Amino acid sequence: MASCEAAIRFGARLSFANTMNERSEAMRAEKWEPINGIDRPCAQISFSYSPVHTATVAMRFDGLASGPPRDLILKFRQVIVLSGEEECPGGFVPAPAVQSLPKLERGANPTWTFPLLRLYDSEALNQYQMIFHQRAPNPPLAHFFLVSMHNLLHVIASADVHAAWNTRKRPPRY
Repeated sequence: MASCEAAIRFGARLSFANTMNERSEAMRAEKWEPINGIDRPCAQISFSYSPVHTATVAMRFDGLASGPPRDLILKFRQVIVLSGEEECPGGFVPAPAVQSLPKLERGANPTWTFPLLRLYDSEALNQYQMIFHQRAPNPPLAHFFLVSMHNLLHVIASADVHAAWNTRKRPPRY
């Protein structure tokens, strides 16, 4: 794995400030559907990081939208960036303009943002790919952007992600 010092010697730019405006216009988001059944907004995202560069993300799909109480569990490997923030404009890791994000297009909220996105032409991804994955056998990296009604999560990690639904029991009504 190359160090940041080596990347600087090879001309890598480690600052987003100079190119963020130019690059964020070129960046685009596409729906990412690692599993069937994503048909409503995500209520909340929680995540944990473990040594050896792995992260587990739980996306809760209950709350505003009706349907079974279930969580989408995502397991990321070779995590390089794991950045969570409140759902609001701005943020440390640039993202495409809200108006350009893909929509659900189905269900009770078809005009809402699709909750799982993959970003292309991301400056952050390009920089980390250059620093950490210059040589084989490193698998390709991907920039994932997860959206809920309360928070956002950027993940730059291996493009190979494990996804599974976890259905929870509804609490009893009294």
